[in-house]
Amino acid sequence: MDRIAEGGAAAPDPAAREVLSSIELELAQLLRRAERTTAAGRAKSARAGGPPSGTLDRSAYLLLHDLLVDGAQNVNTLADHLGLDASTVTRQVVAMEKAGLARRTRDPADGRAVLVEATPQGIDELARHREMRTELYAEVLADWSRLDRALLGELLERLNDDLDAYKRGGRRVAD
Repeated sequence: MDRIAEGGAAAPDPAAREVLSSIELELAQLLRRAERTTAAGRAKSARAGGPPSGTLDRSAYLLLHDLLVDGAQNVNTLADHLGLDASTVTRQVVAMEKAGLARRTRDPADGRAVLVEATPQGIDELARHREMRTELYAEVLADWSRLDRALLGELLERLNDDLDAYKRGGRRVAD
């Protein structure tokens, strides 16, 4: 398998290097276009008289998703799951509390500790946001086969897992 060698030195194969360069550029384009497409989807929904949904910023979206999947958690656990500093998550949680999307409560197992949980409003907003985004990507990927969409989902999950492993200083165990 062609790889970039340890320490960032280039693999001897220029074709392998070109593939990696293409991946880097396409990811940069993807991130920009995904944000732009989401904004266009919100505008389209608003013009159609839809409810004001899909307005969660990326941080609130990911925090709410984590809280929905794993339940109430302390800030350090949330920070670890999202690969962020606890101070960053604390600021995001404060903003979510002000918006009524989350609340902090005392941990019943340890009265000194604080847990963050999604509010019913937060759960509803996450559901609306996800539905809007799902409909948007259904439209964007309408001409893709079911297999291509499934493969894209699998590869994006694998990429996210590898990015997390890289940030933590390790490698993901291959399937």
